[in-house]
Amino acid sequence: MKKIVTLVAMFVAMITANAQTQLDYQTIKDIVENEKEYYNDILGVYLNDDPYIRIDDYALVYYGHSYTPAYNGANDENEEALKNYAASGDIFNQYETAKKILNYNPVSLNALFYAWRAADELIKPEEETQSYVKKYLGILNMITTYGDGKSSKAPYRVISPDDQDHILYGVLDVNNIISRNLETSTLCNIVTIEPTEKFQSRKVFFDVSRYLSHTAKEKK
Repeated sequence: MKKIVTLVAMFVAMITANAQTQLDYQTIKDIVENEKEYYNDILGVYLNDDPYIRIDDYALVYYGHSYTPAYNGANDENEEALKNYAASGDIFNQYETAKKILNYNPVSLNALFYAWRAADELIKPEEETQSYVKKYLGILNMITTYGDGKSSKAPYRVISPDDQDHILYGVLDVNNIISRNLETSTLCNIVTIEPTEKFQSRKVFFDVSRYLSHTAKEKK
């Protein structure tokens, strides 16, 4: 586990000024629904850990997943089971469940992180472990490139509520979360924290509109 935390810290230290590029959800939606061959090609680039994968490829795969039939927001029994296995220290079932999730949700940050941790402890082939590492860190880098989390105009955009914690703890080194509140006008979760060395602000903004949109459709 210590090695994993160290690797995350080293990676985060390499993240420089954010590009603040504007995400276009409509374009991503159109590609997923109308340019399926292209979307599948980029998904293949991601799954195969192509060394030339671009940050916008990560964006298409990650956000594009929320427009596929496989997307289920946060309503996933396997994800809940994974958290329980992780909490109890059941490394074998943690590993098997994480891999099961990645078969239908290849951008699950929970599954990627716990598959990485379990594969490392179970001494799986290094190539497999590094595959989880690259995908996990690649998605985090993409999210923090498309926003700085300091306002609703440039929030961190996530497709699962759980992904907020990977940013808060894995990237920003947050130790104390004071409150979480939804700003309905912007569909942003505002997380109030004790400022850290990596994030000199008391509020972190997360755009959760994709998750909320899916949840609203499910209730109809």
